Amino acid sequence: MASSSDYIIEVRIDVLKTLKIFGITATALTAIGLGAYYIHHRMQSSRRVILQDEVKHVLEPFELSDEQLRRVMANLNTQMTNGLKSNDSENNDLAMFPTFVNFRPNGQESGEYLVVDLGGSNFRVSHVNIEGRNRLRLKNKIFLIPHSLLLGEGEKLFDYIAECLQRFIDDNGLATHKRADYKFDLAFTFSFPCTQTSLSQATLVSWTKGFSCTGVVGNDVVLLLQNAIDRRKTLQIQVVALVNDTVGTLMACSSLYRDCRVGVILGTGTNACYFENLDNVPKWAGERNQSTKQIVINTEWGALGKHGCLDFIRTKIDRELDESSLTPNQQIFEKMISGKTFYICKLVIFKRNLALYLGEIVRLIIIDLVRSSILFPDRMQKAPSRGRDYNIFLSLRGSFYAKHVADIECDKTEDLSVTASILTSIGIYDPSYDDCYIIREVCKTVSLRAAKLAAAVIAVVVNRVNMPSVTVGVDGTLFRHHARFRKNLIRTMSRLVPRTHRLVLSEDGSSKGSALVAAVNRHNQETLTST
Repeated sequence: MASSSDYIIEVRIDVLKTLKIFGITATALTAIGLGAYYIHHRMQSSRRVILQDEVKHVLEPFELSDEQLRRVMANLNTQMTNGLKSNDSENNDLAMFPTFVNFRPNGQESGEYLVVDLGGSNFRVSHVNIEGRNRLRLKNKIFLIPHSLLLGEGEKLFDYIAECLQRFIDDNGLATHKRADYKFDLAFTFSFPCTQTSLSQATLVSWTKGFSCTGVVGNDVVLLLQNAIDRRKTLQIQVVALVNDTVGTLMACSSLYRDCRVGVILGTGTNACYFENLDNVPKWAGERNQSTKQIVINTEWGALGKHGCLDFIRTKIDRELDESSLTPNQQIFEKMISGKTFYICKLVIFKRNLALYLGEIVRLIIIDLVRSSILFPDRMQKAPSRGRDYNIFLSLRGSFYAKHVADIECDKTEDLSVTASILTSIGIYDPSYDDCYIIREVCKTVSLRAAKLAAAVIAVVVNRVNMPSVTVGVDGTLFRHHARFRKNLIRTMSRLVPRTHRLVLSEDGSSKGSALVAAVNRHNQETLTST
């Protein structure tokens, strides 16, 4: 009996004999195989060329020329000038709030301070010890804000903050060995639009970032926090300063770089502040004297575009995102460049629009490509199998994070395995190479647009400062963690800013900078008392 190997050999011989009968040699067979492969490869290449053309047509509105960027710069400059003249919110895009910070750290600051940094769905409590020039010791803890407090009564939100302050002090033994009458100075970093009448008085103009607590808008947030602290009889704290997070970033970097005059946030939101000459601030209602020649202005530039000055670069995707948000026709510029996401807790998704921005823009473009049968052809519409419902991704706002954008656009693997893994993690199983390639192009394009726009607005502020050399302190997750965004930002600024400049990352800027503001305030108060 023949073995299985003998049988296989016999079959192979028979096949070759058959081929020879028909005049087909092994060489010819090889040629046929190579020809079939070549034809298949050419067909695939042709399809990719067609895909690239179709995708390019979809992405073209997101590609900004330097001419368009300079138009954005001119419009921002005009809006800044108008905002410095008056508080006419009906006609001005930008609030241009004077902050009552008119100083820079001089290295003589000292003491210990508490800082509460509220600017999103969590907040940070810090204890900062300032021990002389550039010597700061920092302890902090992040507290998650329950969703109900973001949408409930404002008094309960501030009571919760006071409760967390108590826990932080107790856990770190900060009150131990303190005199009975000792009070901590606290700087309140509050990253929402406020009108300030002094360093420690600030009226909330409007909530942003998904907050809608009642009883806060139109009221002094410093007083609301102080009242909540006072309701806890064991807390000995005095709120001495209201500081925007951009101001904290600026102050922290000013302690290290003598030419730092600008603070920028590029993360879950975007904003900037800078030192402006008082002569250029007609609406300034504070004192004018020889010692006060400049004031830090909180631009609130995220609102740029409210009256249409960015319509020439807004796409249908930008409009769709804005119209579906909780704040339509607000924070137009911010919605084009920032990286917010939904608040997700286990299996419950609270459908709060936290200005989805970069990730959501990419998701909406993907949906557009799916509807055009460019992406995932004949797959997304199929009935779910093995528990896989591809349509969930299409209907779930906020399911594509800014982090996904960063990771995908940096995917340099030969088979785009990083992109495939991310898509699988959000419910798009077994994506083809073409699918991954197209989505990477989408992420690159959206991220590049954001970086160019960020560069354009920073360039305007740097030029307004009008110094031979300017350092810009920057904080926020986009600048801190998104490497390609940061490179594109710096590269674009080099074309738009003629003067010497540098962008530096601010480490714990909000906490350190706000503590420095409180320290300078204490020094000024002690000086006044002694005189």
